[in-house]
Order: sequence, then C-alpha cells, then structure tokens
Amino acid sequence: MSTELSPTDAEQLRQLLARFSHAFDNADDEALGTVFAADGVIELARTGAVFTGLAEIRAFAKELGAESPDHQTLDSVLTPDPDGTVHGRSRYLVLLADGAVHNGEYHDRYVRTPDGWRIAHRRSVPRYPLARRH
Repeated sequence: MSTELSPTDAEQLRQLLARFSHAFDNADDEALGTVFAADGVIELARTGAVFTGLAEIRAFAKELGAESPDHQTLDSVLTPDPDGTVHGRSRYLVLLADGAVHNGEYHDRYVRTPDGWRIAHRRSVPRYPLARRH
C-alpha cells in the first residue's frame, strides 16, 4: 500500500477533523458515529481517563453538558502508514464556558471503514494551562 495520501483521502480526513468539533461539542450522537470508529478511543493524557467505544465517547461528550468546551483543530499533519492506517498530529485551541482558553495536541490514528475514515484512537495532550479537569 502507498505511503502517499491521495488528494481525496487528505480532504476526507480534513473533513473528519472538522466534524469532530461539531459532533463532540454538541454531543451529537449520530454525528459522533461519523467521527469515531465503533471501537474508537479517546485518551486524556493529563488525567489518564480513557473512553473506549462509541457509547463511552457519547457519554463523555454528554457529561460536559452546556459547558462543553468549544474545540478548534489546527495545523494537522497526516502521515500514512504502509498498512493503510493514517496517523495525525494536530494542534487544538479550546474556549471554555468561562472564557478561558487552553491548547494542546491531538495524536490520532485514523482507519478507513466501509463508511469512510474514522478516528480509531485520539490522545489529547494539553499544554496550557497546566491544571484542568479534561
């Protein structure tokens, strides 16, 4: 398999990254199914929390409720592997309900499913501020 992304795959992955913010921040159950693989994982580096599978990811998004952060994904670098998976590294900025801002990186692994690209694993690594719950 090629280690080059086709323009179509690159655009589909960019769209996937954009859909994450809309789906997660709005706890949109249906849309989250278009973002994460059925066995997808979110891992929070700061707290060690891990959410495995769509049910746990959906519950995590809902738990944040009305004060859900507003995520912005930036400067994504996509690296295809010979086995067909793609790794991504993106910067993020988050606006919190109280107006505070924090940032960090997503370390992702994407898989192609019959329904399109999905996030198989996302590790969120915050940078600043140094102490936040999620």
